[in-house]
Amino acid sequence: MGFFDRFKKKKEENLDLEDIEHEIDQDQLDLKEIAIHNKNRHKRANATNEITDQFVLLDIAKTVKDRAIRLLAISKIDDEMLLRDAAENANFYDVRSFAYERLGENNKSITQIVINQKKSDAVDEIFNKITDNETLAEIAIEATDKRYRFAALEKIDDNRVLEDLALNAKDRQIRVAALEKAENIDLDILRELMEEEKDENVKGAAIDKIEDEELLADIVKEEQNAKLRLKIFKKINSDKLLEEIALNAKKADVRLDLVKRIDNEDLLKKIATNDVDKIVRVEAVKKISNQDTLTLIAETDPDRFVRQNAVNLIENKNNLLEIVLNDDDFIVRKHALSNPNIDDEELFAEIAIKSDDVEIAQQALGNVDSEDLFIEIFKNSKLEDIKKQSLDNIDNLKFLIDVIRFGDNLDFSIKAINKIHDDEILFKLYELDIADEISIRAVSKIRTQKLLFKVVENEESWRIREAAVKNISNRKVLKEIADNDEVEYVRNVAKNRL
Repeated sequence: MGFFDRFKKKKEENLDLEDIEHEIDQDQLDLKEIAIHNKNRHKRANATNEITDQFVLLDIAKTVKDRAIRLLAISKIDDEMLLRDAAENANFYDVRSFAYERLGENNKSITQIVINQKKSDAVDEIFNKITDNETLAEIAIEATDKRYRFAALEKIDDNRVLEDLALNAKDRQIRVAALEKAENIDLDILRELMEEEKDENVKGAAIDKIEDEELLADIVKEEQNAKLRLKIFKKINSDKLLEEIALNAKKADVRLDLVKRIDNEDLLKKIATNDVDKIVRVEAVKKISNQDTLTLIAETDPDRFVRQNAVNLIENKNNLLEIVLNDDDFIVRKHALSNPNIDDEELFAEIAIKSDDVEIAQQALGNVDSEDLFIEIFKNSKLEDIKKQSLDNIDNLKFLIDVIRFGDNLDFSIKAINKIHDDEILFKLYELDIADEISIRAVSKIRTQKLLFKVVENEESWRIREAAVKNISNRKVLKEIADNDEVEYVRNVAKNRL
């Protein structure tokens, strides 16, 4: 039986008149009826005074709401067993107090008064006389006025009683205060409290009392409250214990909280490469500076989120380039490309050339300004969209002409012609007769009338002549074409321009 079991009412001992083989005379029952239910208080008192049956008196003392009647009833009980039942089970504290007094247990008698009344000078006078630790403990647990609960606690000097209060008091503030006052608390009690207690403040006070780091390590592995875990971690100085928790605690939240306190790179590497929880691995990665470790994680971790965080911290340009070009995950590649350590225009150009991912190549291309690099990208990129975008940034006339003359992609040739605005060069490109589409586009950009006349006079392709006619402004020439061109469509174009 625990220490505080002695304060619990023994309901199984609560005597019930219907359960006890005791024959009650009818006259006693008639008097009981008057004592309980008659409207005249004087008659109720006279009836109670005339009752001689101890069991009837006990029932009245335990249950009747009229204070004078119940106290009169308890005063007439002489049987010790019945007094004990009233002391422990009466509904009213004044009856319980009086019963204890009649049993000669004055401490318990005055305890009932302190427990059930508000603070006053009269009650203070009674309370100040109490020195018994067990009586004070009962007050600390049961007193309705919390001032008496705390005053009782302050007077307790028995460590065993304080331990029991820490475990069992209903008032959490009493449990906290008991913990703070107790000295050399048994570790098993502290362990039990940490396992069963729900209140954060009580558990915090218990943690303050624990100096055994191994016990703290065991507790923190199971603790649900992040604030309390942090409090415990601050008390553990053993690197060995911290490593064991970080690697083996079953709860991911526990491992995560501890990672935030660890600075040992070797341990962080173990966590970052082995922990089953990706969030724990990420937090470990964020604290790692070793480039080889970061690169290993960026290349091998099964989770993209972990790899992204590792990539963000890599400083080596070549390692980043490898990830940008070869990682299976687009988001990881994008993070690598956005790493501030890739800040070299030539490196961006290399990515634009070598990447198979259009979006990655386009992002890299956006960081290139040099025309020479755009030319290299155009020459070497595997992606048509990247070639087109590169060509948009090239104005080198010789290169544009080479694209038109020697390229095998008509779209690129047309795009290059669109960037040339010199009529003589355009005419020469026309004369090269590379392809009808190229000739048509070149002629359509010419504005020099003499050059256009030459085209009309000598060109066999009616489509090319049509392109020239559309830019001729001389009405005489247009009239001649309208009258004499062999193709009706070309004649009509000329007529429409007159």
